[in-house]
Amino acid sequence: MVKKTLLCLFVAAVSTLTALSQQEEMSLRFDARADFNCQSDKNSTQSGFSGKNLNLILDGKINSKLEYHLRQRLNKPISTYDMLDATDWIYLKYDIDNNFFVSAGKQVVAIGTFEYDYAPIDCYFLSDFCNNIPCYELGINLGFRDNAGRNTLQFQVANSPFASSSLGSLYSYNLLWNGDFNWFKTIYSLNMIEQRKGDFINYIALGNQFSFDCFVLELDYINRYHEKQEGFFDDFSLIANLKASIGDKWRVFVKGGYDMNKAQSPIPSNNFYHWDYCVSPGTEYGFYGAGCEFFPLRGKNDVRLHAYLYSNNQTPSKLYFNMGLTWKMQAINR
Repeated sequence: MVKKTLLCLFVAAVSTLTALSQQEEMSLRFDARADFNCQSDKNSTQSGFSGKNLNLILDGKINSKLEYHLRQRLNKPISTYDMLDATDWIYLKYDIDNNFFVSAGKQVVAIGTFEYDYAPIDCYFLSDFCNNIPCYELGINLGFRDNAGRNTLQFQVANSPFASSSLGSLYSYNLLWNGDFNWFKTIYSLNMIEQRKGDFINYIALGNQFSFDCFVLELDYINRYHEKQEGFFDDFSLIANLKASIGDKWRVFVKGGYDMNKAQSPIPSNNFYHWDYCVSPGTEYGFYGAGCEFFPLRGKNDVRLHAYLYSNNQTPSKLYFNMGLTWKMQAINR
């Protein structure tokens, strides 16, 4: 009953937005991905075909200054405690002038690095940090872009991704810089994220992308610091991803990373709690792998085939293999 009600409300909302945007842009599409997974361990029971993603994406403009954005996961259950649990984002963005803008609603928590910036449908194997960080929360952003469009600064106040509910009285304060200098791009952030009332973990997240002809190199570093830890560099993640395009249809990549948390002893005590909720105390997790992507449609990325192989230092004798198909279905584009 709840799902039917939500579906009716969603259809009504789409119809309303369509009517409001008759004279402006609107895009409605569905993205889907299905995978096959297997392992080198013959005794594993974790192999088979599975549906990975099914998303509805709606973008449009109500007028020249006001736009709306929605991404809904159609294959994710909706919680009765959080009606937006299956909604990655739904927000309005208003351009105050050519430089300043404001947005409000459920959005991406503004944390830097390129690995974090990828949509889940485009992710293959990830760092321990990105596997565990909740990415979407309700909040408000104030942004500034320069006249050349090369630099965008955003300050965001949002619910903490570690709050147990939307009314948990926990917040995150995030400053994000996106830079675009042609061959060099950045996604940097400073973050103060409340884990318990008055208790914060702080991030310095530095995402760097270098482009040289057909090669793209992404280097990410995330430093995590809690006020009680002694060593500033005791809790961090480092990720490298090298991609190479071969013609218009092929892309190959190699990726590796390392998560470490020595800021805290992994041995529990009476008052033990994790200073870092994403990378557990005592973690030294290394991962590495390689793969390829194939785009069969000339001049379009609407259909993608992928295959990759990876492993990690926790199970070094085990190899993980994945292959899959991703496709986009454009319903409205005007």
